[in-house]
Amino acid sequence: MAPGPADFGVDRFSVTAVLDARAEQFPDRVMMTIDGTDVTFEQMRRRSCAAANRLSDLGVEPGDGVALFAATCPEWVYFWLGAGRIGAVAAAVNVANKGDFLLHALRLSRAKVIVTDVERQQRVAEVLPDAVTVVVDAESLGENDSAVAEHVGDVADIGSLFFTSGTTGASKAVATTWHYLFTTAATVASAWQFGAGEVLWTAMPLFHLSAAPAVLAPMLVGGTTVLAPAFHPGSVWDEVRGCGAAGFVGAGAMVSMLWNQPDDLRDARLPLRFISAAPIDAALYRDIEKRYDCRIVTMYGLTEAFPIAVKGVSDDGVPGTSGRPNPSFDVRIVDPDGVPLPDGSVGEIACRPRHPHVMSEGYVNPSGIGVDPHPEWFRTGDLGVFDGDRNLTYVDRVKDSLRRRGENISSVEVESVVLGHPAVLEAAVVGVPSDLGEDDVLLFITARPDEELDYFELLDFCGERMPYFSVPRYVEVVSELPKTIIGRVRKDVLRARGAGPTAWDRECHGYIVSR
Repeated sequence: MAPGPADFGVDRFSVTAVLDARAEQFPDRVMMTIDGTDVTFEQMRRRSCAAANRLSDLGVEPGDGVALFAATCPEWVYFWLGAGRIGAVAAAVNVANKGDFLLHALRLSRAKVIVTDVERQQRVAEVLPDAVTVVVDAESLGENDSAVAEHVGDVADIGSLFFTSGTTGASKAVATTWHYLFTTAATVASAWQFGAGEVLWTAMPLFHLSAAPAVLAPMLVGGTTVLAPAFHPGSVWDEVRGCGAAGFVGAGAMVSMLWNQPDDLRDARLPLRFISAAPIDAALYRDIEKRYDCRIVTMYGLTEAFPIAVKGVSDDGVPGTSGRPNPSFDVRIVDPDGVPLPDGSVGEIACRPRHPHVMSEGYVNPSGIGVDPHPEWFRTGDLGVFDGDRNLTYVDRVKDSLRRRGENISSVEVESVVLGHPAVLEAAVVGVPSDLGEDDVLLFITARPDEELDYFELLDFCGERMPYFSVPRYVEVVSELPKTIIGRVRKDVLRARGAGPTAWDRECHGYIVSR
């Protein structure tokens, strides 16, 4: 059974029930440090109440939208939790949005009030000049804990909206309940074995669903979140040492950046018990654990359903896998027609909630009115495979997998091989149309400083380690790969770029792939 409210001494999963219980239990304990500002549990209770009252004074009622469009700061959390107190729906908007991207998100959120900062205030004015805004850097909430018209509501009420990446079309607003968010936090806290008084360090942006459990899990158990405003690989471990963090939470790309930092004799003396991130390169998995003297926790999931699979801190796990299915879900691998496949077969990952409201409720209708529910079996758009012990391995995005001369190719597997080359720092693989139909493999790489890259030698390296049909036809060296704010490569941008005039084509240079 997945952990539930009773396991954490509360009668239900809601902002009011959980935060107020912890404020009474640990009033002077720091719940969160954001950008150097300490906020105790009691201060968080008071300031979330002040935010709730501010929203109410602006006419926000249960079910109304409140857009959060600000950089990582304490006020973001105050208004997020404050909206939850009064039954408003907080929409977590990507801080990089502008123009039509921003307008699209604000319209989907149906925001009655937009909480923003000085840097982004003008962007809001350009797309919605008559919007009601609260500028967090210009106005102080104080700690007004006067009576709040708390909204008890129902466990099925939508509490927050998080947006998909929108790499295959306009981003979608994923409708989540507080019960889903806290259930996710409970599952994650259990996987981490995270306890009262412990500290968690993260730089995940607040608009990303992965940041929600990083805030809510410590709240559930009476721990502390240290939330950095940005990820700077060179200073992360000093910050972790400074706060005595038992856990690091981030994206797999962040761990790769940390691994690429120069070795430090203090690496094995970090206070960490675990690093929680995915994906982690299977070839480096045990080396990472050894270097930092901690355990890796991996999870697989997405905004709509998280986590679908978990490998906890006490599980040995299998490097390269995401762990076993979360007890909150039925999980299976299906073919393109939705027919279940046996263990060992690669197909699309699909899940079904085993209990009400333990995943998102659906997508906000493009009109901004109502929510289109997910089907019984939610298909993730990701390819995966179960081994005989039900360990789930993520293979690729369905749209990122390639097919060449009748053979299926995983971009992730090709990238993993290429990253083993000593001259390669980063790699990304996409498919481009082939003259013979299906795809040709296009490899983008960034090179390590002061390293000479020989295309023929690189393809020899690939040919010795992967099937002949997976060896890239095109190779392009770039100064940097386009990425999201959490370091995920924007393959949609690379696909749109395609094999341009600066791409090296092995067929034009007479390179023959050995079978």
